[in-house]
Amino acid sequence: MSQWHVTRNGQQFGPMSLEDLRQQIASGAVTGSDLVWAEGMNEWAQAAAVPELFGPTPVAGVRPHRGAVILALGILGLVTCFILGVIAWSMANNDLRDMSAGMMDRSGEQLTKAGKVCGMVGTILGLISCCFGSLIASLSALRN
Repeated sequence: MSQWHVTRNGQQFGPMSLEDLRQQIASGAVTGSDLVWAEGMNEWAQAAAVPELFGPTPVAGVRPHRGAVILALGILGLVTCFILGVIAWSMANNDLRDMSAGMMDRSGEQLTKAGKVCGMVGTILGLISCCFGSLIASLSALRN
């Protein structure tokens, strides 16, 4: 039974068994972008690229990204209804987490990040406009 080592954010963990490492992956403590090494490997590798950890064909096994959808929702949340921005923000957080865990196609990472930013800005501006609208309505009611 081989012993595995993990490097994450410059810190090394291990040794641990393959089963323990798989549990760490399942819990999110180890992601697909973390580096792993076990005896017999030539060099450290991203966990998502190791068949024992993420299946025999990790690239084919990942879900497609939703970057374009998230970007469209973020833009719509910015210019129309801020609720769409909240949805874009939430979807982006989930997808970025899955991308870093190696469970989703990373090629849409930039689109997803852009959609998240648009969603955040749209949400914040929408909340500010709601607060000002309520304040103006309250002041108007007090004057009458």
